[in-house]
Amino acid sequence: METTLEWIACGNNQWLGIEYYPVENPSAPAVCIIHGFRAWHRWGFFPHLAATFQSHGIAAYVLALPSSGYGPPGSFSAAQFARATISQDRVALALAISRLRQQTSCLAALGHSRGGLVALLEHRLFDCMILWTPPRRFGRWTEHQRHRWRSAGVLPAGTHPETGEALVLGIEYLQDLESQPHNADLEQALKTMRIPTCVIAAECDMVAPASEAAALYNALTTPLRLWHVVPHTGHTFGVQHPFHQSTPALEEAIHITLDFFRSCCPCSGNFATSAQQHGER
Repeated sequence: METTLEWIACGNNQWLGIEYYPVENPSAPAVCIIHGFRAWHRWGFFPHLAATFQSHGIAAYVLALPSSGYGPPGSFSAAQFARATISQDRVALALAISRLRQQTSCLAALGHSRGGLVALLEHRLFDCMILWTPPRRFGRWTEHQRHRWRSAGVLPAGTHPETGEALVLGIEYLQDLESQPHNADLEQALKTMRIPTCVIAAECDMVAPASEAAALYNALTTPLRLWHVVPHTGHTFGVQHPFHQSTPALEEAIHITLDFFRSCCPCSGNFATSAQQHGER
């Protein structure tokens, strides 16, 4: 089925994008795919991932949060990227789920990197959750880096993978990070969430080391949880942008994800079997 892309205004000239990968069965389960830092709805493996879900009869919705810097008609704005905050992403995610909930009886979150932490903050909106290569917390900058950020008003953030533009984060991001209880909310979520949760780490991840993902996993209190490490690969499972072809590491992560989702969304009583197969700890 054809994909469609919807843009929703979020205020302050920020946008939420939802790319729909529908399936014919209107009652089919669905997954909401949430990107991380310096990514967007069509970065790298996201279209391939969504199309794979779709081919297995699972609807997929790929988000472009305000932090992506994207808006209608699908163009990137470095200024919008610089102004985005975690709070805006949280509001946008809740808005997206309020629309998507009307279209499915079971909705999973699949968050990559920082997108997994944003999903955790809003865990009550989902039936189960899959986190790919998540860091342990928001804002891992040193105090020295934060001081330079405050002094300059911006923090260099590399280049855009598609346009090549130099990127910066505005002071708004740091102010939001320090004034809002995102990390406290994250700790509370880890203590209280009860939905099935799968954490997939990458053995050679230099961005969010597997030790951070393990620490996040170990802080989960839900009894329904799975831990998996994909060996000999990094933060994006060997995939860059633009996407040319899949990798064995990416396909392993997808296989574990699909199997987990089928076993517990909606919760069907099959989780114990899946946990035994994949090595719950």
